[in-house]
Amino acid sequence: MKTIIKYSLISLFCIAGSSCSDLLDKTVYGVTTYENFYKTEKEISEALTECYYQTKGLYKTIVFIGDVTTDDALKGGSSDADDPECFDLQNFVVTADNDYARTRWQSFYTIINRCNIVIEKAPEANGEPALLERYVKEAKFLRAWSYYMLVTTYGGVPVITTTLSSEEYFIPRSTQEAVFEQIITDLRDAANLPKRSEYDAGSMGRATSGAAWALMGKAFLFQNKYADAEEALKQIIESGEYELHKEFYSNFDYADRNGIESIFEIQYKSGNGSNTGFALTQWISRVNEGGWGFHLPTEDLLSAFDIDDPRITYTFIRTGDRFVGDAYTQNNSAATPYEFHDRKVFVSTTERGSYVSDISHNVAILRYADVLLMYAEVLNENGKSQEALTYLNKVRERARNSNPVDAKRDIQVYIPETNPLSTLPDITVTDKVQLRVIIWEERRRELAMEGLRRDDLVRQKRFGDIMRAYASTYNVEKGKLFKDSKDYLLPIHIDQILLSQGTLEQNPDY
Repeated sequence: MKTIIKYSLISLFCIAGSSCSDLLDKTVYGVTTYENFYKTEKEISEALTECYYQTKGLYKTIVFIGDVTTDDALKGGSSDADDPECFDLQNFVVTADNDYARTRWQSFYTIINRCNIVIEKAPEANGEPALLERYVKEAKFLRAWSYYMLVTTYGGVPVITTTLSSEEYFIPRSTQEAVFEQIITDLRDAANLPKRSEYDAGSMGRATSGAAWALMGKAFLFQNKYADAEEALKQIIESGEYELHKEFYSNFDYADRNGIESIFEIQYKSGNGSNTGFALTQWISRVNEGGWGFHLPTEDLLSAFDIDDPRITYTFIRTGDRFVGDAYTQNNSAATPYEFHDRKVFVSTTERGSYVSDISHNVAILRYADVLLMYAEVLNENGKSQEALTYLNKVRERARNSNPVDAKRDIQVYIPETNPLSTLPDITVTDKVQLRVIIWEERRRELAMEGLRRDDLVRQKRFGDIMRAYASTYNVEKGKLFKDSKDYLLPIHIDQILLSQGTLEQNPDY
């Protein structure tokens, strides 16, 4: 990597709302090298933009692994043989050559490598010292997020914080605890980034201090370090930087990108074919909409909602629904026995550009409702159950006051019948054990189909119990073969094991 660099012309990619052009990907031999590039503020800025650019292709990996492996979602598609490796994820028959395991590992280590370059070279570059220092902290946030996504999927992974020469590639796995230590170290530096309000409008989408604190709280919560999680999340709660959107749906409407509830989003911009636009809509839309019908909410997820919960409207598409401007009604029966499609990442045909995979539809990775629910959970664990109710009930209040009628549909088969006196009443339970489960279930409803369910079930140590119960309830294969000693982690892809010449040890039972 120090003599030949595969370098995208990243200055053409927009992470902050500026104009974008076609992206060219060139391999430059004998000209652009690690030693003679990254010398100026502009070159460091371009290198950092490449780090952000690498995030745009990740959302399919995030939601498929995060949801399809759980009771929230089915693979979908035209048949079981349509994307068979995702079908293996769904049914817990994954092997060490699974492409989802490969893609997640490679994608996040690509970001880590790009971030290491910025972190290593920025202090030596010519330019404004304060700006170069900010670039380093942004890269540390992205590196920490990448390690979080790896450690929660594979367990302990190699911790790499510098650029490597070819002879340095054989690095063994660190412990899970050591990976989290690196994550927290990076996030404490990134917590000194500007607040969102301190960026100009053209810089929305960059990492902020709020994003660092939110991810730090999530990392501490995953480790059951509740006191540390409370302190991290408290920084956001007390910052005054974030609020819940008035309407639940605003979190998923491209018109409200980088809104008041957004803490960190993957940025997408239409107008460049499939280069910078959001492509997941193509995966979840029906065939006649140019899609393939994947990532489908389950009947079990629907049963988790009260029947009058307005969030049902913005989580499920049903057979018979029709979106404004369409000449046809939705018919999902060919793709799923439950006839549901995913509403949260769906963009109707009238809102799309010329390509179904070219949509200006950002995806929230961290949003304030998630923070409120995490904060409620850690307060409850820290013996502050009465205080926890305040933050839990903020989320429920917004949900019950959201419009149950989807303005984007002119036919809506099911409209929750809300009542201000009875819909999603405030929770008053203060028993620690009972409230813990209530908060967990509220997270499921609020954050459904956003790729977070698997992480929650893993850290709650009930993944296997939930999935085996799912298999029993619905008499299906999904969950029946779940093995606690194996399926809390994905395998490290066999290619990585072979490339490491045995340095990397495989996860158990793969």
